[in-house]
Amino acid sequence: MNSQLVSTSDVPSTALTGTIPPSLFSLTHLRYLDLSFNNFSFSKVPLGFSNLTGLTYLNLSNVMFNGSITTQFSNLTSLMELDLSCSSSIVDYSSIYYTLSSTSTIHEGSQYSYMNRGNLYAPNLSWLQRLNNLRKLKLCGVDLYKASRSNLWAKSVSTLSRLRLLKLSNCRISGEVPVEQLLNLTKLSELYMDYNFLASKIPSKLANLTSLSVLDLTRSNLQGHIPYLPQVKTLYVGNNSDVMVDLHSMFAVPWPRLESIDISSTHVTGSIPPSIANITSLVDFIAYSSLIQGRIPASMMNLSRLEKLRLDMNNISGEISPSISNLKSLQLLSLLQNSFHGLIPDTICSISSLRCLLLAGNSFTGNIPNCIGQLNELSYLEVSSNKMNGSIPSLSSFFRNSAPYLLILGFSGLTVKVDQQPFPPRFQPQLLSLDSCNIGGKIPDFISNLTKLVFLSLSNNSLSGTIPSWLFNLPNLGYLDLSFNRLQGVIPPSIKLKSFFMQTTLKLRNNLLHGLIPQQLENIQALDLSANNFTGNVPADVGLGNISNNLFGTIPTSFGNCSSLVYLNLGSNNLTGGIPEELQGAKRLSFLNISGNHFDGPFPAVVHRLERISVIDMGNNKLSGKIPEFIGDLKDLRILLLEFNSFNGSIPEEINALENLQFIGFSNNQLSGPIPEKLSGLKTIINRPKDRNLLGFIISQLYIGVQVNLVAKGLSMQLDMVRTYNNELDLSCNNLSGNLPSELGHLQGLYALNLSHNRLSGNIPTAFGNISLLESLDLSYNNLSGEIPVSLALLDPLSTLNLAHNNLSGEIPTSPHFDTLSRDGLAYIGNKFLCGAPDGIHCDREDFPTPESSESEHSEEQCGEWKMVLALAFAGYVVGFWGLFGVVYLVNEKWRKAYWASVDRILDGIIRCRKIRVSSVKPVIFSSFYLFVF
Repeated sequence: MNSQLVSTSDVPSTALTGTIPPSLFSLTHLRYLDLSFNNFSFSKVPLGFSNLTGLTYLNLSNVMFNGSITTQFSNLTSLMELDLSCSSSIVDYSSIYYTLSSTSTIHEGSQYSYMNRGNLYAPNLSWLQRLNNLRKLKLCGVDLYKASRSNLWAKSVSTLSRLRLLKLSNCRISGEVPVEQLLNLTKLSELYMDYNFLASKIPSKLANLTSLSVLDLTRSNLQGHIPYLPQVKTLYVGNNSDVMVDLHSMFAVPWPRLESIDISSTHVTGSIPPSIANITSLVDFIAYSSLIQGRIPASMMNLSRLEKLRLDMNNISGEISPSISNLKSLQLLSLLQNSFHGLIPDTICSISSLRCLLLAGNSFTGNIPNCIGQLNELSYLEVSSNKMNGSIPSLSSFFRNSAPYLLILGFSGLTVKVDQQPFPPRFQPQLLSLDSCNIGGKIPDFISNLTKLVFLSLSNNSLSGTIPSWLFNLPNLGYLDLSFNRLQGVIPPSIKLKSFFMQTTLKLRNNLLHGLIPQQLENIQALDLSANNFTGNVPADVGLGNISNNLFGTIPTSFGNCSSLVYLNLGSNNLTGGIPEELQGAKRLSFLNISGNHFDGPFPAVVHRLERISVIDMGNNKLSGKIPEFIGDLKDLRILLLEFNSFNGSIPEEINALENLQFIGFSNNQLSGPIPEKLSGLKTIINRPKDRNLLGFIISQLYIGVQVNLVAKGLSMQLDMVRTYNNELDLSCNNLSGNLPSELGHLQGLYALNLSHNRLSGNIPTAFGNISLLESLDLSYNNLSGEIPVSLALLDPLSTLNLAHNNLSGEIPTSPHFDTLSRDGLAYIGNKFLCGAPDGIHCDREDFPTPESSESEHSEEQCGEWKMVLALAFAGYVVGFWGLFGVVYLVNEKWRKAYWASVDRILDGIIRCRKIRVSSVKPVIFSSFYLFVF
């Protein structure tokens, strides 16, 4: 996960190190030499290999060589097998990513990638021409980019007429598959060109290589359709998103030898056809994340040789047919994240060879068949995220015969009863999830015997009592989630989890725990203690924070030592000070939330060093000074929230350089000056993304999302998951002045625009009608004048409009949609020269006044208005004075203090502009109110 290399082995390396001694090359009678997976310290390939002319087998793969391949092997004419690979394939789950449909969904790319072990390149392949006896040639990871720029780069390979295996994986080859130059290889049986940059169609002339049995073109940027290749047994074209697969036409012709096919992460049109049953030789059908629709055809249940069926992450519906029992050889059935429904048939238990059953993320109902626990070979069982309503009355009895390595029943709808019967000794899962399984009482004791347990999740149950100390002594436990329970008491002052194949994680969110947060959290990289009653300082040795309690003190400087820190959430605490300079050591930090604390001082300069930062939330603090110009250097920034602080000065023009910025929250500060005119650089807001991706992070196989407060349509909404299309610009409750820049009209993807409670003047630009996706517009409490542009009436998505308390005039535009935005007229109140406004003038009056014609009337009325104001002021003074003297000073000191405290709260609420801004009220009226209060 996270593209980090990990190892499950603690065995020390036995690799040879240093360089190859020259004496090796005096063994001229040597026929077989294997030096693979040693470490020759990035030395060059020795020329001495040319002396070993008797070699028939030479394996120098992954030996950490560096430099070019030229003539070092051109004399080895007896070679039958040559392996110069400098990369090897490794399991890789970092291609998993989240997107949004009706709910959050997972997509998955290739499950393997290549790890480089050396840095070899070949400017050309002419050194191969004399190696006529080669049967196998492996050059994985050898950089052939420069060589492949020539149209005839594979001509030297074509002279190897006896070649049976050619492996050119991960070689940076560009251009087309050189099929014309390979046609001479009549004995070629296996061709691997995966992980390259071919950017072409799969050539149909590959069918002329009649001996070709294995073709691997995985993740090579291919396009077009799959040609008819009747001779192949293994066909891997997965992870080429531009390859179109029509299974109906593909299987309309016979594939007499096809055994394994991988079309995962391609673009399959339509459904799986019944004609797939004609491919009776099929053993593996791998087609996850391929947009497959429809149902699994009943005829597919006749593929008696089928061992692996992977249809994860598609749009397949229907039920699992009871005739699935016909798949007697099936070992792996994975239907994750589709639209299957109905019951899981009991007949699935007759497949004695079944080792892996993955049915999560569907709509299965009923109960899980009791017989599934009797499958002796079952190692992986996952039925989470379904709609089942059955129960497992005895977990120990259910798995009496099987010994699952992975058991995930969480959020399936099942009720799991954990009885006191002893579990069989073989029951030693490494991953166990019983989330939301209606488990009550204390944490089950049987877990203490699961010594191989690495991953344990018991969240969303009704567990109570204290957390037993033995839980933290399990020898291999690296992931523990007890969130959303009723656990009480304190947790040990020292906690240690074990590093294994994932980031170590401790999640105790939403319980009743209290006391101090442990200061010794050994090996813990991810921590979530939010929504408890912890007190004390923030622990110094944790790599992922999500801590919303009553913490005080400062942010530990040791956070800067967390080189893998991606997500840091310290929001809603009582922290003080600032962000320490040492945090710049967390080079990978992408999410920073310190909102809702007591941080003061200027904008933290250390943020400039966080080059990967994408989310900054510093709202609700006491920060002041200017928003720095360096904000424009944070190129990955997507969300910037600074509301409810005391920032002053102007909005920096450098913000225009942030192409990825989609959410700007500067409300409730003291910003002044004009709104920047240059906004064309905000490309994400100009073109609202259509991918609907979720913003967040996958950490320890857990999705951690981004949350923001969206102020739109007159309401403040908490977005628990932010998508790429959630775009907002909120500059409300500041001291901004000047005209509205017409460049705002370029922000066509904007969802919500809030500029209310400022001192903006001038006309509303006609260009605002270009914000074609705008749904919420609030320009209230400003000094805007002129007419409402007719272009606003053409914004069909607009559902909330507020132009109240300005100096707008003229006739309100009409359209069938625009007329529905303010039937009560509140959107226009306070604009007395608007024709048709509720408190304004009727449009049918002949003496329809304008702001200019009413200036003289205004001056005559002003004297009378002043008299009224002074009368109110005097009355307020009298009432306030005698109320103050009689009620406060003549009673006792305690009442006096309470009175003045109330006054302070009232004024603070007004000045902070939480609902209305003081500057929008006439000063004389404010003075009258002030006299009345005091």
